[in-house]
Amino acid sequence: MERRLIAGKPYRRLLVAPRPVAEGMKARLEARGLPVYLETPFAGLPEAATGTYMGDVALYVPEEVLGEAEALLREDVP
Repeated sequence: MERRLIAGKPYRRLLVAPRPVAEGMKARLEARGLPVYLETPFAGLPEAATGTYMGDVALYVPEEVLGEAEALLREDVP
């Protein structure tokens, strides 16, 4: 699993998915109080900020909550 330092804190990639799916997952995680970083291939460009890019994006969560985030996303999987 890919690891990144974001604002000096270790994050792990949770998933890569189309933007609409990733945004739904991001909302679920944030509703539970988990911080999430969404990264598009266009980081720093207007497409990233406005949400017009609908291709694959990556979701990262802090390393210390990775297990909790994975468990939350599995809750609705049959």
